[in-house]
Amino acid sequence: MPKYSLDELDQRLGNFLAPELPERPSSDVNLALRVAGLLESKGYSFQLKDLCPKSLSQSLWQASFSTGDMQFAAEDAQSAIAICSAALAALEEAEVA
Repeated sequence: MPKYSLDELDQRLGNFLAPELPERPSSDVNLALRVAGLLESKGYSFQLKDLCPKSLSQSLWQASFSTGDMQFAAEDAQSAIAICSAALAALEEAEVA
């Protein structure tokens, strides 16, 4: 998955989820979780995993969406970005299919 600026990530998500998309979901985990809820309402399963659960100094999150036998995942130090990036990957793939 290519890296996007936060503005571009939010804009691309908006292309798929407007008008339900909250403003700037990649900037806040609560807003990003609303994006996850939107995808769950479309039939995706969602999982968010802390890849550094015992570290006080490191942060790495993995978000994944799955449907059928397809899985879309992204990792980032910020959970909101991981969620939005994985959501975008799932939505872009669904558009191609």
